[in-house]
Amino acid sequence: MKIFSKISIFICATILFVGCKTSLSSEKSKNTEEKQNPNIIFIMADDLGWTDLSSPNTSLDNGSKYYESPNIDKLAKEGKSFTYAYTQQNCQPTRAALHTGQYATGLQNGVYNVGSLKRASKGIVTSIKPPVQNNYLQEECVSMFETLKTVGYHTAWFGKLHAIKKEAHAATYLGVDYNLALRKETNATVNGVKVKNEFFAQNDDAKGWIFNHVGLKDYAQPYDASYIKNVLVPMKNGNDPWLLEGTPKHLTDALGDAVVDYIKDRSQEKEPFFAYVPFHAVHVSILPRPDLEAKYEAKTSQDPRHKRVNYAAFVELLDQTVGRVLNALDDPNGDGNTQDGIAENTLVVFYSDNGGFMGPTDNTPLRLRKGTYYEGGVRVPLIFKYPGVISPNTVNTAQEVHAIDFYPTLAEMAGAELPDSQKHEIDGKSVAPVLREETEVLDDKTELYWHFPGYMDVRNMPQSVIHYRDTDNQHYKLFYLYEDDSYELYNLSKDIGETVNLLDESPSQKTLYLANKMNNKLREWLMKRDAPTGTWAKNGEKVPYPQIDGIQKYKI
Repeated sequence: MKIFSKISIFICATILFVGCKTSLSSEKSKNTEEKQNPNIIFIMADDLGWTDLSSPNTSLDNGSKYYESPNIDKLAKEGKSFTYAYTQQNCQPTRAALHTGQYATGLQNGVYNVGSLKRASKGIVTSIKPPVQNNYLQEECVSMFETLKTVGYHTAWFGKLHAIKKEAHAATYLGVDYNLALRKETNATVNGVKVKNEFFAQNDDAKGWIFNHVGLKDYAQPYDASYIKNVLVPMKNGNDPWLLEGTPKHLTDALGDAVVDYIKDRSQEKEPFFAYVPFHAVHVSILPRPDLEAKYEAKTSQDPRHKRVNYAAFVELLDQTVGRVLNALDDPNGDGNTQDGIAENTLVVFYSDNGGFMGPTDNTPLRLRKGTYYEGGVRVPLIFKYPGVISPNTVNTAQEVHAIDFYPTLAEMAGAELPDSQKHEIDGKSVAPVLREETEVLDDKTELYWHFPGYMDVRNMPQSVIHYRDTDNQHYKLFYLYEDDSYELYNLSKDIGETVNLLDESPSQKTLYLANKMNNKLREWLMKRDAPTGTWAKNGEKVPYPQIDGIQKYKI
């Protein structure tokens, strides 16, 4: 009887556990089905490094002990962070990948670098003649904006231009309804002299206070007492906003103003919206708000990596502006009553376009900086928040996510079909099942690729890279360098700083097998996409792809 009783109790408990788990899963699935067509806000920082937030969630507890980002940290607590989030090596190719869902090798993309592939530093001998790249997205691309519009989304762009040549192109062939795409520089004539200024509004002789885009003119007035009291004081965090009275408006604040007003207006509409918000902060020149700079002048850093006052102030300016955007979702008209809030049906994404720029910041424990394919150049913070669908304060430490994956992910969350692959092929994969916790990782998404057929000062040279996650969720990265036909292999799970090349000093048979497997996957990917490699300067012949089983030259 006792044995029977114990077995009965165990079976009942098991049934109860499974039933509860199934019930919770069903409830989440039901919530997801009910929350159709969420509003989407995609916030992208510029050059914000993996360690630049103070949140422990986004960087495996490697966040800054000097920079403060309480609002973005709160977003991480309310959403899911991914610690293997990746980009391209600098601004323009990341944005092109984001809008197309394609690697640079994609037919509608072709953007490998900012400016060109011929950017080797003076004095560097180059043995490869790079191909010509696209500098901007192709007009025939089917953008993420256009795809979301097929299911009724109103689309908007606030901030950094890049990836398109002119502001108008955001609307004419990307499908943006409300277009505030602009550069951070403002040209004006002040007291008869032509002046080019970054980040701060200019008082033009004929036009008055302006930014680069006419649509921001209403937000370009200097800081006055009313603005400071109603907008900046509620966000203060040890800084004194009253120091700003009468001084020129910062572009980051002006963009925040525009986004907040957009949220207020769209909250009254039935159709959902997609707001793309690519801030220029914290890109050089490092020009923060003076009140925040004064705060950090008086603060002693407890982080040996992070000591630069103006950069710390710039990070917090970005954070306070993000906080204002998030607050507007809770209270669109700002009257203190959250009954009109839309946060519960809004998917928020926070991301950065590439790793931190060495000098202003330090990406340790990651290796190197923006412009490289080492982790410091391409690994960034990533947060998703969607109440009732994405569990709060969760961290995914296994699934890799790249810029190309947002297009299909947002399309799935919005209920939109991807474009016909014959017209526009998507390289990325939706991580929506991971967001909904239907799985921890995607079994059919275990590789990421980078290809760079040219030169970028001292940071980048002709190379191709594959990131691979094995069945034990161990992450590896293999580099192939075209100039000298050499390889580097790192175990990122055990060596986050990429300090030990596993192919050095007599690699084991197991290591060689893994490297060969990755090499052959990389070669197949390059061949399938007909990736350009340039030509040898000495004879004009095409530079070959890595050879099949090319790792075999390394001996045990």
